Amino acid sequence: AGADGLTLINSLGPGMKIDIVTGNPILANKFGGMSGPAIKPIAVRCVYDAYEATDIPIVGVGGIRNYADVVEFLYAGASAVQIGTSIMYEGPDIFGRISSDLEEFIEDSEFDSVKDMVGFAHK
Repeated sequence: AGADGLTLINSLGPGMKIDIVTGNPILANKFGGMSGPAIKPIAVRCVYDAYEATDIPIVGVGGIRNYADVVEFLYAGASAVQIGTSIMYEGPDIFGRISSDLEEFIEDSEFDSVKDMVGFAHK
């Protein structure tokens, strides 16, 4: 019984944006989830807290744009990350860039692998 893993957090909201010329909501459904870089600090905190509270794998989601964002999620306790909003801006090339930058970071660090980085902020 119970969950085999967690995915945190994807989006917050619903939020709303209003066109100041027309006075109408900009989003077709009036309200929508807030995602991207604005939610990253909250997402990292949620992963950090969940890591403290459980022993199951965590997928960190929310505002990942570069390898440093991935490192933050790993340190907080994520064993994997998910990228969404950034793909809309950079396309699928973001995966190769983040992967190679993360590999370079690991080579220049005290870590042997991504696995060694998971939960580092809790030590």
